[in-house]
Amino acid sequence: MKAPRHQRAANVLLGRIALGLLVFTVLAFGAKSLIHTEVQARFTPIVVVHAAAMIAWLGLLVSQAYLAAANRFVVHRALGRASILLVLVMLTTGVLISINIGEELGRIEVTIVNVAAFVTFVPLYILAVHYARGKRIHEHRQAMLIATLALMTPAYARVVQVLGLPDPIAIGIQPPITIAIALAYDWLVLARLTRPVLSMLAFSVTVVIVMAAGLLLLVGLPQ
Repeated sequence: MKAPRHQRAANVLLGRIALGLLVFTVLAFGAKSLIHTEVQARFTPIVVVHAAAMIAWLGLLVSQAYLAAANRFVVHRALGRASILLVLVMLTTGVLISINIGEELGRIEVTIVNVAAFVTFVPLYILAVHYARGKRIHEHRQAMLIATLALMTPAYARVVQVLGLPDPIAIGIQPPITIAIALAYDWLVLARLTRPVLSMLAFSVTVVIVMAAGLLLLVGLPQ
């Protein structure tokens, strides 16, 4: 069964956004490793596995959007069901790496920031699955998009570090970027803002606010 034309356009748009996030992430981490070569010493097997899993997730988001746009729903659903395995790898390696790096650097804030990303991602991923089962396709796409945007803070941080700016800037720019992209997608697809998307954004921003408050209590303001 073919998707309506507006649905195909919405999927193509999501695919382009996802592709942009993928390219940005590769360039951000690539620039960091080339300019600050000392970080290459941290490229342990678990780090490589995590990096591959994260790139695979972004690639999956790209491919899923274009598969839906091409009406290849059987493959789309099969990859969607299999994505839980990828999420488990991302989550397990991400948490372990966050703990290890926080201990290595003596900076618990590094651990908290990275774990907070998954605190946002996991519920939104589960919600996206729920929306897909209920055939609420726009909400499904948005949940996947906002969940993915929650994982982008490390990529923003690499750009901030390459530019020699304070690390907290990466946290500060994450909510407005997420809000801008999600609301723009809502408007471009439906010409209005939807309550489910606003609720998902509220959840995402709340996690960041709670995380930032926790960091202030634990480590104080940056000097």
